[in-house]
Amino acid sequence: MPILNPSRRLFGALAFNALIAVGAHAEEARVDATISERQARDIAWSAGLVHVEEIIRSGDRWEVAGRTAEDDEMSLDIDIRNGRILD
Repeated sequence: MPILNPSRRLFGALAFNALIAVGAHAEEARVDATISERQARDIAWSAGLVHVEEIIRSGDRWEVAGRTAEDDEMSLDIDIRNGRILD
């Protein structure tokens, strides 16, 4: 088995550690990912709102209030992590 010189071993170790750090950071970014206010508005529109009167972030949800095409009041809670409309 060939013996690597010290500089090659150091480079290999640094490259390996960099890959581990990038992978950990990418996983952390996925865990902390949230939907934006713009995405929450789009979800509300697809659920029947035609006019958004108020949208606020409250903890782990977007609270959206507005009106439908029939001018009925409507409010939605949207999960900030995945965009699911909550009951």
